[in-house]
Amino acid sequence: MDKSLPKPEDIKLIVTDVDGTILNDKCKLSSTTKDVVRKILKKYPNIPFVIATGKSINGTLMLRDDLGLDENIMTKEEYENYEKTLENKFQKRIPSPTICANGCVIYDGFKEITSQICLTTEELLKSLDLIDNFFTGLNVDYEIAFYVGSYTYFNAEKYYSKRIRDDFKEPIRILPREALLEKVHNNTLKINKLCIFSKVEAITSFRAELIKFTENNSSLIYAQGDPYCIDIMPLLGNKGQGIKLLKKLLDISSEHILCFGDGNNDLTMFDESKYGIAMGNAIEALKNKACYITKSNAEDGVAYALEKIFLS
Repeated sequence: MDKSLPKPEDIKLIVTDVDGTILNDKCKLSSTTKDVVRKILKKYPNIPFVIATGKSINGTLMLRDDLGLDENIMTKEEYENYEKTLENKFQKRIPSPTICANGCVIYDGFKEITSQICLTTEELLKSLDLIDNFFTGLNVDYEIAFYVGSYTYFNAEKYYSKRIRDDFKEPIRILPREALLEKVHNNTLKINKLCIFSKVEAITSFRAELIKFTENNSSLIYAQGDPYCIDIMPLLGNKGQGIKLLKKLLDISSEHILCFGDGNNDLTMFDESKYGIAMGNAIEALKNKACYITKSNAEDGVAYALEKIFLS
């Protein structure tokens, strides 16, 4: 085994990004990766396997099913007893939590929200003004996804909303802007994050504007996982913060966390994990933080590294 990789006994939590990481360049889970993960889940039932994504929980269900994350897991009662005894006498897997909306919404292993943070009404309105003014000035089409707990709202059914629904299999809800903001003002809808979709060139230009905006509005941050979209979130809305919460929930330290990523929104995960593995297709900043650089997502890089650590 490569000396920069951990031993199986070193790891108590595995965390992986989705697009560009565990999914291949066709946004699919390969049979190779699926088989390797399932073998590890069976061999190491005490290690939770966490999906960390910008998606909502509903956008992870197909992947969870393919990986077998919800098969043969403990009941809540069994898990409570497991936590007390620290022994897996049930011969079942301990449940795997989920980090969603880039760390704004955290789920326990039973897909129930255990923690979430939201944009204030003022932050939301300021962000919408910035987005509308910028993209209207460019005279380019754009769409905004409003992440609300377990659901994703769009104001209309257009190109990107259809793509999220049809290509990425993430259920969406359509609610016109006026009706959505009315619910926000009535405090019946709380927005975790905004995701802006447009042409790559427009998003690249907007990112420069967003950097200045977040510098002047210190309660907000941005993250970018794909070239055609970018997120605006509350300050503590990041995957690293999600891992911090999981460390408390699972009572583990950074010393025992293995994570995989490829993009800007994975940087904070590596800060909270001793063993950060960057994909071969990852950005340079992430590779510089990594303990190991695996193959690209097109070459089953997650499976390649997991096999070296747990199955060799």
